[in-house]
Order: sequence, then C-alpha cells, then structure tokens
Amino acid sequence: MMERPIAGAEEATPEWLTAALYQQGVLHQGHVTQVMASPPEAGFSSLTWRLLLSYSSDASSNVPGRLFLKCSRADLVPGETDTDKVRREIDYYQRLAPLMMRSPSVPCYAAAYDPHAETSHLLLLDVSETHNACVDPCHPENPQRAVRALARLHAFWWDHPRLESLVGELPTQERLHADWADGARRTEAFVEMLGDRLPRHWRDTYARVLRSLPNLCRRHLSGQNLTLVHGDAHLGNYLFSRTPNVDETYIIDWQFWHATIGGTDLAFMMAAKWEPEIRRRMERPLLQRYYDTLLEQGVSGYPWDQCWDDYRLSVILVSIFIPVWQWSLFGWQADLLAVERGMRALDELGCAELLDA
Repeated sequence: MMERPIAGAEEATPEWLTAALYQQGVLHQGHVTQVMASPPEAGFSSLTWRLLLSYSSDASSNVPGRLFLKCSRADLVPGETDTDKVRREIDYYQRLAPLMMRSPSVPCYAAAYDPHAETSHLLLLDVSETHNACVDPCHPENPQRAVRALARLHAFWWDHPRLESLVGELPTQERLHADWADGARRTEAFVEMLGDRLPRHWRDTYARVLRSLPNLCRRHLSGQNLTLVHGDAHLGNYLFSRTPNVDETYIIDWQFWHATIGGTDLAFMMAAKWEPEIRRRMERPLLQRYYDTLLEQGVSGYPWDQCWDDYRLSVILVSIFIPVWQWSLFGWQADLLAVERGMRALDELGCAELLDA
C-alpha cells in the first residue's frame, strides 16, 4: 500500500494512480493517462470523489475504469471525529481483507494512515454501476443478501486460530469490567438527562441490565464461537447487486470491527433499526438464513438454540444502548424512538429470561 495519505482528488494524479495500481498487481503494463474527478461529497469525517480513469493503449485489459477515493477530513466535524475509528478502517483494508478469499468489502487499491497528522485515504473500486444501496428492510432480496454476507464474514473468522493476534484482544474480564463501568456512567447520565421523558419501566430495564452485566457477559468470556463482527451493520452499510438473483453483496464503512459474538451484527441490523412490526415478521427467517449459511461455510459445534440466544443477548447488550452511545459519544439528540425499538424487541423476544439466568 502507498504510505503517505493524500488529501484529495487533486493529488490522485495519473502518476500516483499508476504507481498504486502497479503496487497492487492490478496494472502490469502501460499507465494511467488521464483522471477526471467528480465534485467532492462530504461525509461524517471525510470527503469522497469518483474518479474516471483513462489508460495508455498498451495497458492491461482488465484494469478498473472507475475508482472511489475517500480522504479523511477531521476538520469537517470538529471534536467528533474518532481518529481511532479512522485508523481501524485503514487497518481492516491493509491487514484483514487481503486474508479473505471472498472478502465482503469492495476491492481496495490503496490505503494509508498517518498517526501524527491523523489523516488517511482509501482508494476503492467504484461499484456504483453494478451495485447500489438500499435501506428498505421489506425489499424482496436485499435483507437475505445482507445476512448471508454477514454469515460468510463471520464464518471465515469463526474461532479462527489467529483471531486474537489479527483482529485484536478477545473479551477479557478486565476489559469487560472497564466497559461496564463506562457504560453505566453514560447510561446513568442519559437517563438523568431525559428525566420524566423516559418511561419508568424503561428506566427500570436499564438499571436491571446494568446490574446483570457480569452474568450476561459470561458468554463472551467463553472463548468459543467468537468471530470478527462489522460493528455497524445497519442496511445502509451494504451495497447490493443491481442484477436480480445475483448474491454479490459488499459491506462498507469498516470502522467498528472487533471480535465478539456474531449476534452483535444481527441485533444492530434488525432490533436496533427496524420498526417492530417489520422485525417481528422478518427476524426469525433471516436468522435461520444466517445460521444455515454459517453451516454451509463450515461452522460446526454451534447449535441453533445458541445462535438464537446470542441474538437475544445482543439485543440486550447492543440495541437498547445504541441511543446512549450516540448521545454520549457523538452529541446526537436523544432518540426515544430508537430506545422504544430496542425495548420492545427486548420484551417481545423474552430476553428477560436471560437476565434471570
């Protein structure tokens, strides 16, 4: 990968792109002759461009004609940009994606991060002509495509012998204790800030879950049936094939990946984001599709009942706390509708029995 991050499309010259593509083994002869860049689009902490490339007549025949450039811009959201998350996204493309024979991420041709300047860039294949985003959970194909993409990702890293060395520290008692203390502090502040706007039974649920955290997290400390999760797996972070019945799905925005139970991604997608009536109708069939794909990909020793319980456990530990994190970490307005979605999922799925176990 090219080491020094560039600041924008003006630095993605034909010479720079030629070097990047040669370094990745995509371009074997010839060179880039011209680059046309779209106007920049601003994201949460980055600017992005679409690049249209022209090549010399002797260039390889299968070179990419369209690329997607993403450059970090911490000044876009002063005080809110988490540079560790920027680093993690670059780290994913540099270290993890190349190890997967069928990576769910978009092909990457250059990635760089400067820890001193806290800047980065990503150069990806532009798949906008073949794929598009779709956040509608009622689409006839895309939710199934999403859970299959997650299952293939999870299956590759499932109890991988290098999971800890490559992905990072597995859950430990000490780390979880620190997370519990931090979570309790943020949740108590969230509850106090909302006051009477937060119904009493929701306040009681938060308090009950916080008291139960040591027991709830025993599953994470088991050291078994753990994997790499995306960590932000809502439907907006997938690109689906425009061709019907083509099961080629890309997952984007790799800033929150970590090692834990697979149910984390599923609860984030469904229980945290979907309206209750849609979730009730779709979650069990989608979980079954996810589970069947795990088995197809070679995962064993993981019974269906544990898959179901891992999902319900993640509803407790993920879904009801997302509004807390968004308010506490990013300064977003408290989202009571999101709290309601999580709390209703917790009640309707019988998650209380996990609290009592």
